[in-house]
Amino acid sequence: MNEEANLARRDPVIGTLTRRAATAVAPIELSDTEESPDLLAYWRTIRKHRGTILIILVIVFAVALIGTLKQKPIYRGKALLEIQKENPDVASLKELFELESVSDTYLETQFRILASESLARRVIEQLQLEKLEEFDPPKPWWSFGGQPKAATQAFRLGAAPESDPDTRQQVLLHFQEALSIDPVKRSRLVGVSFESTDPERAARIVNTLAANYIEQSLEARWKATQKATEWLSQQLLGLKSRLEKSEDELQKYARENGLLFLESEKGKVENIFDERLRQLQEELTRAQAARFEKESFYRLVQTGDYVSLPGIAENKLIQDLAVRLADLRREHALLSTTFNPEYPKVKQLQSQIDEVEGILTKEWQHTAERITNEYIAAEKREGFVRAAFEQQEKQANQIAERSVQYNILKREADTNKQLFDGLLQRLKEAGVSAGLKASNVRIVDPAEPPRKPVKPRILLNLSLALLFGLAFGVGAAFLQEHLDNTLKTSEDVSRFIQLPTLAMIPSVESLNGHSMRAYGFQERMKLLSNGNGQQHNPRRSPTQWYRIDSPEMEHSVLSEAFRGLRTSVLLSSGAHPPRTLIVSSAQPTEGKTTVSTNLAISLSQLRHKVLIIDGDMRRPALQKVFNLPESPGLVNYLTGEQGWRDVVQPTTVPGLSAIVTGQIPFNPAELLSLERMRSLILEAADEYNFVLLDSPPLVNVADSRILSTMVEGVILVVRAGSTPRDLVQRARVYTSSVGANVFGVVLNNLDIREDDSEYKYYRAGNYGPRQDSTGPGKDAELSGR
Repeated sequence: MNEEANLARRDPVIGTLTRRAATAVAPIELSDTEESPDLLAYWRTIRKHRGTILIILVIVFAVALIGTLKQKPIYRGKALLEIQKENPDVASLKELFELESVSDTYLETQFRILASESLARRVIEQLQLEKLEEFDPPKPWWSFGGQPKAATQAFRLGAAPESDPDTRQQVLLHFQEALSIDPVKRSRLVGVSFESTDPERAARIVNTLAANYIEQSLEARWKATQKATEWLSQQLLGLKSRLEKSEDELQKYARENGLLFLESEKGKVENIFDERLRQLQEELTRAQAARFEKESFYRLVQTGDYVSLPGIAENKLIQDLAVRLADLRREHALLSTTFNPEYPKVKQLQSQIDEVEGILTKEWQHTAERITNEYIAAEKREGFVRAAFEQQEKQANQIAERSVQYNILKREADTNKQLFDGLLQRLKEAGVSAGLKASNVRIVDPAEPPRKPVKPRILLNLSLALLFGLAFGVGAAFLQEHLDNTLKTSEDVSRFIQLPTLAMIPSVESLNGHSMRAYGFQERMKLLSNGNGQQHNPRRSPTQWYRIDSPEMEHSVLSEAFRGLRTSVLLSSGAHPPRTLIVSSAQPTEGKTTVSTNLAISLSQLRHKVLIIDGDMRRPALQKVFNLPESPGLVNYLTGEQGWRDVVQPTTVPGLSAIVTGQIPFNPAELLSLERMRSLILEAADEYNFVLLDSPPLVNVADSRILSTMVEGVILVVRAGSTPRDLVQRARVYTSSVGANVFGVVLNNLDIREDDSEYKYYRAGNYGPRQDSTGPGKDAELSGR
């Protein structure tokens, strides 16, 4: 009856807890997508895994340093060649001395020849490079089929030692790898270099290669010339007989058809009839032109215009007579004005005039007769020439019909003659080219023994080792970070769990590894003592616990962290702080017992009555933390052996009481599901300001899910950098599926040595301790019932 009355007096609380347990909360959807990290996140990742980066960097640098120092010095001999214009296999004298640009195709071909196997084999055989250990190193004893080098060079009976084909191929490959052909752009120059461990050998190989290249080029030209000479000689024999036959047929046809040809001054061969016809045509043209000229003079004579006749003005006699006649007529005219015609002087002048006119008339008549006779002669001559031309034209047409076959035979003979002359000229030029020893390749700079090695390049190798080592280290760091799916920061909690971070509890190892400043030294000394003030090793055993109730730990970093957790719990709800809480985790060994006990101690330091219950019936630890007897405990109450007030045990912390588990049962889940457990929480909440339950992990067993339905809220403890976030998400889903209210997450065992702004608060030792640590502060005001 008393128990029922007590339950009746606490009916409002019962109603609150009952409604909380009955209300179904829809499962939340947890996001697992990561946002693009910023540069600060990259820097944090690098600092976090700086050990991995440093190890990889040191390994890569050490390997590069050892390999560089063990490498033999490599010297490079270099020569410069000039490749001039390409010449044909059988070059003419003009082509030998002609300067033209070198084609790109020809240069590319010569570059390939310089790096060819045939040229390399000539140098190897000439210098006997296969006998040098540099080109044919002995095979290691562990190689497959390996045998001593001396065995491969054994002598046969009475025979010279034979070289192994594999050895020759190995020497050739090594030679080609050490050889470099470097053309100079926009020029006819090419650089030939060879790398060797001996500077003298490197220069000698390059010079030998250049000399053999020039010699091989001359040999190829000489062989091509010889082959061309032989071919030309054979072709000339056949072509000569063809030429003689074609000329005989041509002469025979000309004799049979009466054809006669003459060679002109210009070297052109023409038919004699065609030549005569051409001459007659020219003569006819001249005769016609002369006749046209004489005819024009004749027509002037017919009209009586003797003055216009040509030659009159040039005739001296006619000119003198004309002048004499003009003078006489002028003198006669002067006298006629004074005297009559019978005057003797006048009569004398008249008689002289008549005489001069008669003589002048006779001269004109003689000229007219001469022009008439010349016209008649020109007309007859034209007729004679025309008749001869027409007769010759008929004969030329007859000869042209017979010349068709003649021209065909003549063209064949001319073609054979041209071919014969051309081949004969080429044959003579081939003989001249074969006698020339000039090459189109010139050595501009011969190779000299180098003074300094080109390999190993220590500075470059070590710089690349640092670069690649740093790159590989950073890549490995980001790979570790990518594969790390644990929760490490409050941002991770907000992003993946969607819960607030109530507090971040630093790890003792990170506190002990802090610098030895005044604050840090005090922290190390405080962390070396337990709740009873006894010193202990920081590398404690599992049976030792960290508590903040000792005087030395009052103002430590650990105490401040739990005070922050206390403040977060008191401010977690708006109306009033939660009075019944369960502290759980996703998996074991995450520090839920440490968090629950220190939270209880922190709440009791505000002069509140606090009851902490060990709800972990599988691995109880509360009696070890407070050094309490193992019985009576919670199991005695749940089985009905004792009342719950009888199993409450006081602790050394003022205001803090505890209920231990007692004897470990075989059915913890069934015991926690009893109504007596719910009644215990309700009645304890009426007598104590705060009731805290330390529970087993949420994912492993169902005990915590059962207990979470009986309290106002759940605090989820996560071991920073250790607990996978998928387990925490599963625990979050488990609590939400039963309608429990999760206040937030406590990041435990946080490494504050990371250079992060979240951890600077714990590392800052420049703020002073609180003056009144025992009196009720702001937290006490916030925790009113």
